[in-house]
Amino acid sequence: MPRPKGKPRKPVAENPGESPAPQPGNPKLTWNDIRYFTPRELTCTCDGLCDHPVAISLDLVAKLDTVRKLIDLPVRIVSGTRCKRHNQRIGGALFSAHVPKSGVSHAADVACPDARFRFAFLTAALPLFNRIGIGKDFIHVDDDPDLPSNVVWVC
Repeated sequence: MPRPKGKPRKPVAENPGESPAPQPGNPKLTWNDIRYFTPRELTCTCDGLCDHPVAISLDLVAKLDTVRKLIDLPVRIVSGTRCKRHNQRIGGALFSAHVPKSGVSHAADVACPDARFRFAFLTAALPLFNRIGIGKDFIHVDDDPDLPSNVVWVC
């Protein structure tokens, strides 16, 4: 069969007028590729004194975007990037994936309003994230390459 001429076709969105889902691991990923979240939602929420830039891994945000699309439920970010001072003030782990290392943080906490949401979110997140913490009213996801992988814990 002869090879078609011209440029290769871009992936077709599932619904007309909808962009394809962002692909985690894409080195050219930008905030324009993220559909459900904004940089502000994932920026440090301390008292405003840290002047912290958006420093979250876009690969992590693309994974969250994919989870959000799969479960078709609102996903509210409770905590994204944290400055060291804010992380310490709220009792975060000493080597928290929320605190940027080499300029990038690798974690987000998502509000978990009920058991049905928890089940849907975890079902979609388990294939994408290699670190998950389950709290009473939130779920922590991260993909920090410097921390132990393939773990799930109770917060």
